[in-house]
Amino acid sequence: MRNNTSRFSAARGLRGVVLTVAAVTLGVTASACTASADSEPNPAPNANKPAVLLVHGAFADGSSWSKVAAQLQHDGYQVTTAAVPLRGLTYDSAYIRSVLDGLPGKTILVGHSYGGAVITNAATGSPKAAGLVYIAAFSPDQGEPVGALDAKFGGPATKIGVPHEFPLPGGGVGQELVIAPDKFHDNFAQDLPESETTVLAAAQRPIAVASFMEPSGVPAWKSLPSWALVAKDDRMIPADGQREMAKRMNATTVEQAGSHAVALSQPKAVAAVIETAAGSVQG
Repeated sequence: MRNNTSRFSAARGLRGVVLTVAAVTLGVTASACTASADSEPNPAPNANKPAVLLVHGAFADGSSWSKVAAQLQHDGYQVTTAAVPLRGLTYDSAYIRSVLDGLPGKTILVGHSYGGAVITNAATGSPKAAGLVYIAAFSPDQGEPVGALDAKFGGPATKIGVPHEFPLPGGGVGQELVIAPDKFHDNFAQDLPESETTVLAAAQRPIAVASFMEPSGVPAWKSLPSWALVAKDDRMIPADGQREMAKRMNATTVEQAGSHAVALSQPKAVAAVIETAAGSVQG
């Protein structure tokens, strides 16, 4: 009898725990629904605005555009954040061109860092490319390798990079670089909290050394309107180098205090330049 009573008491206690957990869960769900109902979703993309294709650079991935993409979507732009293979300038540019070809119409291409060299080549001759925006980016002329520009402007990429070998599709091995984690914050993103740059350093994607060595093709900036944001505190592509390239392109130029990771530290300023470019080609 005592055993039955004990089992009944345990069952009743367990039922009480289950009901309590269920009530808490329902409360959390209700709160989440209320929060979701109160938040404003991004509007549908405005068909009268050009699309925006965001192209990241070396030692980064698509998440480096996350804050800028959110602002652009909020403002009614169709945004595509491409994943750059980072295997070589010719290959990367061909891949981004395929992404551009798949977009529905007029598009602003935005490149950060090495991504600037990629859009310089990917947009050449494309009927969909309406304008180019360079954010703390390389903009090579025909025949210029990115590595030559990096050396000319005193960038530290090859000095702070840690080499790794990777297998090539046809056999053999290639070399790729990542930034040493203990050098990432001070060189790439000194205006972001170290708690954030530690995550960025862990998530960085390596770039093949060959990407720095391939000569650039006919630059799209010779036939398309261009805009440039110069990150004044950039330690990867020093500001003077960015200014020189922007002047050569005859780009509309804006200067902004910020590190090489200016799209993460100053996303509103970056989005504003992109929207200015988009407004200039709209219609």
